[in-house]
Amino acid sequence: MRLYRINKLAKPGGPVIKKKDVLAATDKDAVQQAADSGDCPVCDVLRDGRVVGAVI
Repeated sequence: MRLYRINKLAKPGGPVIKKKDVLAATDKDAVQQAADSGDCPVCDVLRDGRVVGAVI
């Protein structure tokens, strides 16, 4: 398991409104968790400070 940060954004490329840490086995699983979150219409998923996926 790896630690990922999900940053909820105001708009794509916009400011971060909320941050959430999650554990996931793969980048794909972390992006899926962000997509399934009802509070994440626009989010970036980061691992080790690098964007590995986004929900738009």
